[in-house]
Amino acid sequence: MDYQIVLKIDKEKDAWNWWHAANHPSHGVAWSERIAQREIKEIIGLDQATAGNILLPFLDKYYQENQDLLNSQLKVGQDLFNQKGQAAINKVVEIFGRPLYRDNFVGFLTTFPRCPYNYEAGYFWLCALWPAKCYLGTFLHELLHFQFIFYYQAEILPLLGKEKFERLKESLTVILNDEFRDFLCQSDQGYAIDQALRQRLFEKWQEDKSIDRLIDFGVMLTVDSKLSTK
Repeated sequence: MDYQIVLKIDKEKDAWNWWHAANHPSHGVAWSERIAQREIKEIIGLDQATAGNILLPFLDKYYQENQDLLNSQLKVGQDLFNQKGQAAINKVVEIFGRPLYRDNFVGFLTTFPRCPYNYEAGYFWLCALWPAKCYLGTFLHELLHFQFIFYYQAEILPLLGKEKFERLKESLTVILNDEFRDFLCQSDQGYAIDQALRQRLFEKWQEDKSIDRLIDFGVMLTVDSKLSTK
C-alpha cells in the first residue's frame, strides 16, 4: 500500500505551535523558556487569537527574510520522505502487525523548536531550524504515538490515567534506536524524565521484539509506580 506524506509551509500552523508551546508546559519541559525573542515573550499568558496579533506579523517578517531557507528545508524534507518514507512506514506496519490507522499525513514546518502532533488529523510538525535529514526520524517518533493511541489507548488509558499513559507513550519510541537506525539521523532521545523507563523498555524489547509484550511490560512498570515529574 502506498502512503501519502506531504510537507507544507503554513504560517498559521506555525503560529499555533509558538502560542501553544508558550502556554502549555509538558513532559517536564517549560517550552516558554525557549522563547529567546523579546517581542514574542509577550504571547505568554495570552489567548490564541490575541497572541496571533503578535505572532503573525513576526512570522511574516521572518518568512520574508528566510524564504530560501524554508523552501530548501521543505524540498529536502519532501525528497527524503519520497525516497525512504514508504520503507519506514512498512517497518512500522511489520512491527505492530497491524495496518496504519490512516494512509495520509501532513507535516508542517515550524520555526519554534518543538514538534507536536495532531493524531486525529494525521498532522505533525517539523522544526525548520533543524537538519531536514532528521525529519523522517521525527515523523516515525510521532507515527509510533499514533499507532499506540489507535490500537491501545482505549484499553490502557483507564488503567494508567492520563499522565502515566503519556509517559509510556513517549517512552516506547526508544525502539526506534534498534529497529529504525537506518532511518534516523540521530538516536531518539525522549524526555529527561523518562530515561529510566526507556532503558527498561529497550532491554525488554531486545528480548523478543514483540510490541504487544513490550506494551504489557510497560503497563506493568507504570501502573503502580510513582513516576517522577521532576
